[in-house]
Amino acid sequence: MASRRRVTARLMKLAYAEKWLVLGALVGAVAGLFAYGFYWLLSLVVQGSARLLGLQAAPGEADLGAVLALQERLPALTPVVMLLGAAVSSIIVYRLAPEAEGHGTDAAVRAFHRRAALIPFRTPVVKALASALLVGSGGSGGVEGPSVQMGAGVGSSLAQWLRLSFEDRRVALVSGMAAALSMLFQAPLGSAFFAVEVLYKRDLEVQAFMPAFIASVTSYAISAPLFHYRSPLPSLTADVHALFTPGAVASYVILGVYVAPFSWLYATLFRRSERFFKGLEARGLPRELRPVLGALGAAAIVVVAPYVAGSGRGVLAEALRGHSIRGLPLGEAGLWVAVVLLAGAVLKIVATSLSIGSGGSGGVFAPGLLAGSLVGLSYYALAAWGAPGLAPLPARVYAYLGMASFFAAAAKVPLATSVMVAEMGRNYLFIVPSLLAGIIARELTGPTSIYVSQLDTRPSREVVDAEGLLALVKQARMEATIPLSALVDRSYVAVSADAPIARVIEVMEANKQRIVPVVTGEGVFRGIVTPDDIEYAVERSGANPNLPVWSLPLRVAPALRPDSTVEEALERMISAGTDFVVVVDERGRYIGVVTVEEIVAALAHLLVESTPRRGGGQPPGGGA
Repeated sequence: MASRRRVTARLMKLAYAEKWLVLGALVGAVAGLFAYGFYWLLSLVVQGSARLLGLQAAPGEADLGAVLALQERLPALTPVVMLLGAAVSSIIVYRLAPEAEGHGTDAAVRAFHRRAALIPFRTPVVKALASALLVGSGGSGGVEGPSVQMGAGVGSSLAQWLRLSFEDRRVALVSGMAAALSMLFQAPLGSAFFAVEVLYKRDLEVQAFMPAFIASVTSYAISAPLFHYRSPLPSLTADVHALFTPGAVASYVILGVYVAPFSWLYATLFRRSERFFKGLEARGLPRELRPVLGALGAAAIVVVAPYVAGSGRGVLAEALRGHSIRGLPLGEAGLWVAVVLLAGAVLKIVATSLSIGSGGSGGVFAPGLLAGSLVGLSYYALAAWGAPGLAPLPARVYAYLGMASFFAAAAKVPLATSVMVAEMGRNYLFIVPSLLAGIIARELTGPTSIYVSQLDTRPSREVVDAEGLLALVKQARMEATIPLSALVDRSYVAVSADAPIARVIEVMEANKQRIVPVVTGEGVFRGIVTPDDIEYAVERSGANPNLPVWSLPLRVAPALRPDSTVEEALERMISAGTDFVVVVDERGRYIGVVTVEEIVAALAHLLVESTPRRGGGQPPGGGA
């Protein structure tokens, strides 16, 4: 315990960049290895599922859909394996960690905005096991959601173990998200952008980018040799001059318009599926049966289209390598080809909405990439058939651009997906075309997002005071139950009442503290000192800096217990005329400080949601 306190104290003395160079690397290494453990476990489940079906999966294969899609006939036991995997996964989740249900990215975003960045350590463990069972047995879900929630859980748990401040815990959570994603997708820059962009529909958590990038690069450095320096998708080459001709640029714009309705369908259908299955639970269906019922519907689709099973990442890689996938006329032109490819994309969307929207543990990114690539290929098939000038590039190019713009619009992450797809395709030239198509698709889909916990933008903390925030809290009492123990900043250094005044000055300068708590020799809180108090005492009254702190007129400050709520803290701030409260234990001993800025960050969703805006369910064309 003492050594942990010393480590934390030393970290807090470092500058921001130095501190997060250390913490970011630590979070990146731990979260990355945790994500690799999940991938290894998923591969084992895929191997086992393939054996049960009498098939042979390639070593390291982590997508059962890729195994099934290459077979002449679908094994008869496939639906049974899918239902069994969903049932066992559901029991594990709802018995051990119900917060691990569904797609993990939204749960991580919710923890960042609404749960004070607190995620129990059991969550990433349960998420890894449950997702491996569901996705590995053929459920239509990805690896992004589980990895992001696992990384967020690792970052949050490390921050709690080191007793970091609330703000640092939030940054650690975001860094863990980036690290886990980087491990599995081999996209260090795009993963960092994803972690800071996915929290908002039209904003970035810029403060966390540098730590997230350090964590992501650390994880990538570990993952590259583990994956033998292989990208999850085949490299994509294209003539730089051909990419930026007027005809090519026009095709990116048209592709963005073409993709938008299907992105909107993905987000809308998924969220309606979540509401439908929760409605069944409200009417008496045991929640453990929700994922099983969803798996039953997904299995029915797999019987018709085996390529929709699993994450879709393996199927996508096979398709982009030019291998034939049964039921998908890849790279061809024609009206009927376009219809078949669009039908394949819709089937993947429906299967994912059933598997994960029902509460099954998995992700939505990889399925979205497969659906988006099929939409992109359908655009090529249609344009090459009817107007070749609108598809001047090879079919594979539109597959990559389709997957980037499709998920960019569905999840409101155009910057992240454009960079991630370029990194996975090992060609940064595609960032600009992907970004152009993605932004157009995002604008056309309006505020509809597959991640319900996203906020529109970050609230402006400078214009929020305790009184205004309390008024919002009173309107949503259930959202104000976060205890102060989750927000307390322990980095505020306290000074003994017997210490010289010079010590207070030293603490203020070294730690940039605007208040210095004063405690007795036993650590009992007695009051605070501010720079104004020191200036008055030293310059105007001629006080000797060597005099003890108790000789100063200490200011009375509101003090609350760790189990007090933010609502109580705001009320005390208003009555005392401060923008902070001091947190003390049951014996009055000093613990730390909670400021109104930290409460604003914890309740940011109240501030953003209190701003009038248009509804989030309009179809393409009616977006903001």
